[in-house]
Amino acid sequence: MKTIVLTGGGTAGHIAPNLALLPYLTDYEVHYCGEAGGMEEKMLADFPRVIFHALPCIKLRRSLSPQNLKVPFVLHKGISQAKKLLRALSPAVVFSKGGYAALPVALAAGKLHIPLVVHESDVSMGLSNRLAAKKAHTVCTSFPALAASLRNGKHTGAPIRRELYEGRKDNVLRTFSLPQNNKPNLLVFGGSQGALALNNALEARLADVCARFNVLHIAGKHAFAGDNPWYRRTPFCSAMADCYAWADYVVCRAGAGTLAELVALKKAALVIPLPKSGSSRGDQQQNAAYYASLGCIDVLQQSDLTPDTLYERITALPARKSTLVAAMQKAPSPDGTRAVAEILKSFGR
Repeated sequence: MKTIVLTGGGTAGHIAPNLALLPYLTDYEVHYCGEAGGMEEKMLADFPRVIFHALPCIKLRRSLSPQNLKVPFVLHKGISQAKKLLRALSPAVVFSKGGYAALPVALAAGKLHIPLVVHESDVSMGLSNRLAAKKAHTVCTSFPALAASLRNGKHTGAPIRRELYEGRKDNVLRTFSLPQNNKPNLLVFGGSQGALALNNALEARLADVCARFNVLHIAGKHAFAGDNPWYRRTPFCSAMADCYAWADYVVCRAGAGTLAELVALKKAALVIPLPKSGSSRGDQQQNAAYYASLGCIDVLQQSDLTPDTLYERITALPARKSTLVAAMQKAPSPDGTRAVAEILKSFGR
């Protein structure tokens, strides 16, 4: 049996696309490299066929932090251990979804001349993928303009988990004891880390929003003392397929994976991109601008986010739904799962 190594971590957006590929890799022994105790190791606990390997890795902070002084030393150690592992596994191909947890493995594959395929979800490349792309055989992209700008780029779309198309509304109704009435259902979430600005704005007008919608809020670790009979709150939900199936409308951040899922599932959404800052290079604003240019989403910039603007834009969604869905139906399919899998399977045939 051939071996494949997957890597990517730090956030769910770097991990879920790897998991989306697993149904297409049944003929492979699958190994996954990431950070010990990181989100990737926790998420892989539900996939016993995948063998996890923890390697030294460290995040480069965009701010002036003393922790950045450790980066060269930890990265060197991570590459060294990754090279030993790859020599032992002798994989047909290494697939990197990016993030700081992926960089040691991607660079080690390049040094050992093992075929490396990289996937970039955003309009512009993150630091890890920029470094890895120089040694990659192919850089798969979610956005066509990025692929066109790279010598080894190929526009494939984004890997999307198959189960997202198979969500069950009744499952989420039972799990959260959600009300059933004539009001539309609103799903609000901020990504795997939550979104404090979004949470605060929603909570300030919660009674007004709940007068119009049933609300399921995936809020991260942010505490909130308020309550409403048409509101349910959870820090995290692993059953996003069921949440999407329940939702008539969505309010969320603009991670590339999330936007691809919204368009694939034809969910009318108000998107609030994470602004460029010490923790973001502005990729969410770029992602949102692309889909907004196609008419697929409504966008509210965080600089314009207040409790009142959020309420106004949420309550405008029902009148916008048919227009947004029609634009999504005309847009290129964002689902590139099969295309990425076929590229990976072409190695070692």
